[in-house]
Amino acid sequence: MDFPKYSSVEDILEDVVALRPKGGSAYGYCSAMAYKLIAEDNSLTTIDTLFDKLDSVTEVLLFEKPTMATIHNAKILIVDDVRKLISESDIDNIKISMIKRANLFIERSAIALDRLGQFGGNLIQDGQVIMIHSFSRSLMSCFASAVESGKSFEVICTESQPTKESRWAIDQFVAWGIRVSFVIDAGMAMIISEADWCLTGADSISYVGDVANKIGTYQLALLSQVFNKPFYVASEIMKLQTQTMEGYPIYLERRPDDEILDLQQFGDEIDTIDVRHQFFDLTPANCIRGIITERGMIPPVSIGNEWEKFRLSFND
Repeated sequence: MDFPKYSSVEDILEDVVALRPKGGSAYGYCSAMAYKLIAEDNSLTTIDTLFDKLDSVTEVLLFEKPTMATIHNAKILIVDDVRKLISESDIDNIKISMIKRANLFIERSAIALDRLGQFGGNLIQDGQVIMIHSFSRSLMSCFASAVESGKSFEVICTESQPTKESRWAIDQFVAWGIRVSFVIDAGMAMIISEADWCLTGADSISYVGDVANKIGTYQLALLSQVFNKPFYVASEIMKLQTQTMEGYPIYLERRPDDEILDLQQFGDEIDTIDVRHQFFDLTPANCIRGIITERGMIPPVSIGNEWEKFRLSFND
């Protein structure tokens, strides 16, 4: 599950617009790499032109994927923190600081994925059936750890409409030789009884532990309660959406209507149709048994405290 090697900011933005990055961790990587490449650009010779470029790229990233906390946090930890040094540094030192922080962001993300995968792998036991929805690197890191440990298990994998991210997970499970049962999203209730527990990733987590993830996650969490199946979330701590600390809700992205319905076929009656193409939903913290992080299993309400620790350690 290596990240692509980018050589230009334009390539990164092209991938983001085309929804090619796989999961929230990948969008954080894309953001950090974009900031690093901008800092390495020798044509940006003044602080003003440097931050103009950084801000314009950030605007595109957040416009395309506003729900992704990793984009917001890459901006905070790399761009905003370095911006504070403007009054006491020259352009060269500003660029050096930015490159260092971008590299640190990428490194810390990789370490977090590996560590949380170990904790998630511990949760998976021989003979179990785990039901998942959508795709994330944190989610797959748990299974990778279990496979490395020689555990035998099966997976129920939902379709994850409309972009069907679960196909990426299926590709990996097939490569590992793991048996997979595939079900459409609307069929979750018909098969969840066969699962021992459920697991998803996260794209953003609020300060109180609510989780924004691919549409259908909340549905699976509710079914988990009905069928008495533990529901866990695997996520790096850096997926906390820091704006929720100030009272703002997590923005839940919607996709264009025509991706799921051709309104033109209805002619003059188009004004009577309201298409709700929701791309993410929000699962309340009280539906979640625990969040598997690089610091181990934590209750959802503890994510804010863990972010504060992460924030301090990032500046050490």
